[in-house]
Amino acid sequence: MLKRTLLGGLILGGALQAATVGQLLDGVKNHYDQKIDRYGIEESEKALEMVRGQFWPKIRIFGSVRHYNSPSNLRPVTPSENAAVAPNLPFGRDIERVGATLSMPIFVASLFSLADKAEAMRRSAAAKQRVDLLKNQATVLGADANLRYLEETEAALHSKARTLHSTERIVRAKVEAGRASGSALYKVQDRLDTIRIALDNIAIQKENLRTLVATLSGIELRHSAPLRRRGTLHTGSFLPLEPLEAKAQADALAAETEQRKLYPSLHLDADINRGYTESYLSGHNVHRDYGGIGLTLSAPLVDMPQIRSMQKARIHAMKSATELAKTADELRIKARGLQRQVRVLEHSFTLHRRNIANQKKLLAVARKSYDEGRMTLEEYLRYIDALYDAKAQLYKSRALWWQTLAQLAFLYGNDFERIVR
Repeated sequence: MLKRTLLGGLILGGALQAATVGQLLDGVKNHYDQKIDRYGIEESEKALEMVRGQFWPKIRIFGSVRHYNSPSNLRPVTPSENAAVAPNLPFGRDIERVGATLSMPIFVASLFSLADKAEAMRRSAAAKQRVDLLKNQATVLGADANLRYLEETEAALHSKARTLHSTERIVRAKVEAGRASGSALYKVQDRLDTIRIALDNIAIQKENLRTLVATLSGIELRHSAPLRRRGTLHTGSFLPLEPLEAKAQADALAAETEQRKLYPSLHLDADINRGYTESYLSGHNVHRDYGGIGLTLSAPLVDMPQIRSMQKARIHAMKSATELAKTADELRIKARGLQRQVRVLEHSFTLHRRNIANQKKLLAVARKSYDEGRMTLEEYLRYIDALYDAKAQLYKSRALWWQTLAQLAFLYGNDFERIVR
């Protein structure tokens, strides 16, 4: 059964690939989540350009044809034309016009805060991209560390199985010689069955981890990538706060924008057109030019929907600020806990190694005692279990240390390429 498990793992591994930590980190950089975030940044940049574009004049050209049921003028008639009663007065039933219009804001207070809000949202999108990158890299490193833990545990279980197979041969010989009961053989076989079940569970967990790594990096692992620490962890501000800070600022500017919509605004408007028609009086084709330019000052006197919109935006801004403060407190508490956890785990490594060394010595003594008949099989099997449980605890602590370090590196915005290799 154990040989079939190993063979199945080798066949499956042929469809996978070995990878380094650098390849995993690069895979995350170039995978779908980062591409989506880059599109989000581009969208926010275009939104900022759209707001800034509102400061520019809008120039349009037009052409029109209109039929009237009674003669209409190409442009207003001057007093002198009206007094002359000239035959070519610009009146006709069918009027064609071509021209252009220009409009631009001279002063619109809300546009300035709207542009600042769009800039804050652009910074939030850029910060989110980095947060998502480091979060996914931390997840991949944690999954790789767990995969290494499972591989080491798997190797330890195979080693334990070899020890039990050796014991099984000894027990079988004693049973056949009548020096031990048949139940002794069942006890060893029960231990071997437990190992087979554990190996099946490990195989399932390894596939789940490989799936997670492939989802975030696009790389399907054959084996875990070796992890080596090479740089120190830099602490300071918390990276996950950066997009939230920019968003809170954007929400505050959105409230300011809604308030400024109640301010007076000044616009420049200009237009010019040339009208063509057949004179109603003379039947000749005539044309006239007509244009104007002006400033418009406008201000809302009573606008209750806008006032309510301003109040709603203020509440939303206060909510964002409160959520930011809450997240900052949670991150500080989490970072302190992770730092303490790292120190405890580093201290435990020495204890685990010492425990493994002691368990090996005790197992050697127990083996001799069992061979000499001074120890029961159950006691000897417990020493075997104790050794491999001690090894599993070391492997688990090492994986947890890497996961904790990756989480701290993410929280403080460290580049993983500088910390691991």
